[in-house]
Amino acid sequence: MSVEAPARDREQELLAAALRGSREAFGELALLHQPRALAVATGILGNRTEAQDLVQESCLKAWQALDTFVPGRPFFPWYYRILRNACIQQLRRRKVRRSRSLQARDQDDEPLPEPADPQAPAPEEIVARDERSRLVGDALARLPAGDREILLLKHFDGLSYREIADALGIPVGTVMSRISTARRRLRKLLPDLTAS
Repeated sequence: MSVEAPARDREQELLAAALRGSREAFGELALLHQPRALAVATGILGNRTEAQDLVQESCLKAWQALDTFVPGRPFFPWYYRILRNACIQQLRRRKVRRSRSLQARDQDDEPLPEPADPQAPAPEEIVARDERSRLVGDALARLPAGDREILLLKHFDGLSYREIADALGIPVGTVMSRISTARRRLRKLLPDLTAS
């Protein structure tokens, strides 16, 4: 029996109890996925503090929407959709605030505020232990958000094509195509690594 099997069994026990209405079980389930959710949200937002807030907000939304969960399906892809939507809404709010700041600056000639927490570690920085990892992390950060997201889901979160498809609400074939395209773009940013 693999090490992952007991963790999956525990997740299923917690999920079953949560579906029966146990807040405590749902809390434990959320805690199991919190590091992974935080890494994903930080990767999308580029701001760990905002990501922490959105993970909490998404947990609450997931608890409130638990009656829409289909038993027998994996929990994280379902939860990921809620988290991703919250992140996208936050990015839109940020864009609106930035636009308002630009308008205000045009009127006031005051300096623009600095971006929130520019030093926030991205998920790819977590694994940046050696030069190669740092190069890969830098290249990931330069990829378009959609490419970065799908590569993080596949290679950092270890989701299957089906789980990614469920999480993003797209067909499996589209997932495969997007991953292939994202990998190709990443390789172009890492010519020295791919040649060796």
